[in-house]
Amino acid sequence: MANDSDIRHRMDRVEEIIEQFDPDEISLDEGSEIYEEGQELLAEIRNLLHEDEGEIIKIE
Repeated sequence: MANDSDIRHRMDRVEEIIEQFDPDEISLDEGSEIYEEGQELLAEIRNLLHEDEGEIIKIE
């Protein structure tokens, strides 16, 4: 079963990554790196949620 804090931690990091995507403040290389990190985190979140399919979990 997915732990709420596991999902929340990943979601918080994804939100931080999204906030960093200001074209005036980030280079293309940095943008590519954090984009890949964000994609990996989203895949992990999907997998965690998929594992618990059919179970109700509460994310606070």
